[in-house]
Amino acid sequence: MIFLIITIAVLGGYLALTIPISVFPETNFPRILIAVDNGVMPIDQMMVTITRPLEETVNSVPGLQRVQSITSRGSAEIDLFFSWNVDMFQTLQYVNAAISRVQAELPSTASVEAHRMTFASFPIMGYSVTSSTVPQTQLWEMATYEIKPRLNRLDGVSTVLVQGGQIPEFHIVPDPSKLLTANVTINDILDTMRRTNLIDSPGLFDRNHQLVLGLISGQVKTPEQIGETVVKTTQVGIPVRIGDLGSVSQAVKPVYTIVTGNGKPAVLLNINRQPDSNTVQVASEVHNEISQIQKSLPPGIHISPFYDQS
Repeated sequence: MIFLIITIAVLGGYLALTIPISVFPETNFPRILIAVDNGVMPIDQMMVTITRPLEETVNSVPGLQRVQSITSRGSAEIDLFFSWNVDMFQTLQYVNAAISRVQAELPSTASVEAHRMTFASFPIMGYSVTSSTVPQTQLWEMATYEIKPRLNRLDGVSTVLVQGGQIPEFHIVPDPSKLLTANVTINDILDTMRRTNLIDSPGLFDRNHQLVLGLISGQVKTPEQIGETVVKTTQVGIPVRIGDLGSVSQAVKPVYTIVTGNGKPAVLLNINRQPDSNTVQVASEVHNEISQIQKSLPPGIHISPFYDQS
């Protein structure tokens, strides 16, 4: 009897230290959500060109019992419900394979993502990045390109979602009369930007007995660089640039949702954990990393927690 009690106590202590800690139990819900974003495409066109093809292609996935979808302007959500005895990890692969088969038939601008619905799908922590002196565009860039990658590298962190702020972009406003005179269309300008605004490789070259991969950056960083981009060349060899066809200015992406933190405009960081990770341990590592990040930030930028599930 004493040996049995000691064995149970040791086993209980071991499980207490090794079982992942979370507010909610690990439940493998038989549900997959397909989220689609396609700008501002009208609802009728979304249903015909995106929602219906996706619904038809996923019908071949084994174990599927029910399909529900909600389509709105520029977005769609398709819920797939399966039987409880299916392997959801494998089923997600089947769903992604089905989406890949029909991807070429969808509009090229459509973004399609499939996710398993678990308790780990929701954030366990949230931080706000605020400043009274730094512009919202810089806060967004800092959160996206500096803070987010450092948090993504932490053990147990699944995804980091950046919300709010102002996303910088360039606006090209063509002059219709100049387009007509130069015989240039809007699609010509769009195609030019797609072909030139990229990083490409001209190939390999030998140097000092080493084979080096060359990279050439054509990414534009200022309105002036966009204005100097050549759209076409006339029959007499005169280049027609974007700046000759209209105006180019630096702007921000339209904002439809206002995000604030501590009464100030803010950029939010929502952190999701991996399904089998320990919430307390992940939160501790995130807190420590945020403390290190705060020390390296320019003066006037503050990172504050607004949600902590641990």
